[in-house]
Amino acid sequence: MNNSSLNSSQIILPIAISVSGVLTMSLIAFLLRTNTISAWTISDHAIVNFTFTMQMMVLPISFLAIGLMYRYNRDSIKTFFRLGITSSTESNNWNFYGPAMAVAFTLGTISYMAVSVTSQHGVINDSFYSLLPLVLLFAFTNAWTEEIFARLVIVAGLTGKFNPLTICWISAIIFGVPHFFGTPSGWFGVIMSGLLGWFLAKSVIETKGIGWALFIHFLQDVVIFGAGAMILAGQT
Repeated sequence: MNNSSLNSSQIILPIAISVSGVLTMSLIAFLLRTNTISAWTISDHAIVNFTFTMQMMVLPISFLAIGLMYRYNRDSIKTFFRLGITSSTESNNWNFYGPAMAVAFTLGTISYMAVSVTSQHGVINDSFYSLLPLVLLFAFTNAWTEEIFARLVIVAGLTGKFNPLTICWISAIIFGVPHFFGTPSGWFGVIMSGLLGWFLAKSVIETKGIGWALFIHFLQDVVIFGAGAMILAGQT
């Protein structure tokens, strides 16, 4: 195998693993929505059963992705598969950027979701509090799997092959495009999720860890799943 084909495979493999992970999430969601596969029943709410089943099916695949990347380039995985909350360079102070981004993006997500909660008469009551443990579980598992697929695999796999800016854009596209059908949705969802993905990839590169990316993503999902729980609580 010549160097050019080797370099091509080294670039294609991480992107293929990342895109495959995202497509698998979409496929599982489609199969659940069409009742091709049945959701596991843990609640009286169909959407809760849907979300739980999807998260539990996708979670093992994230570890498969880590294993494949470890086999592909264990040194790079060892470099980035850690919390890493401080900057790897003095010019990028993530002790400041991390909290600032967490607050800014979370306030933006709260503002966006507040419209849905208000229009659908969401409330905070005993029903909401009973759903809160699942809100936190889903927020973590969803943030974890998406950060593995769209951030860790891309950053660890492409570092040294592309410049950091290009890696951030690749991560942003892989993360942003599927949100056309997600939350937030439409082109607004693509742009906002892509923007978030770009900054989260930057955090992984500059801190050599997934700590800030995972935490900031988790906060957004707490707001999104929490809003959904408020809406469900308002219907009971």
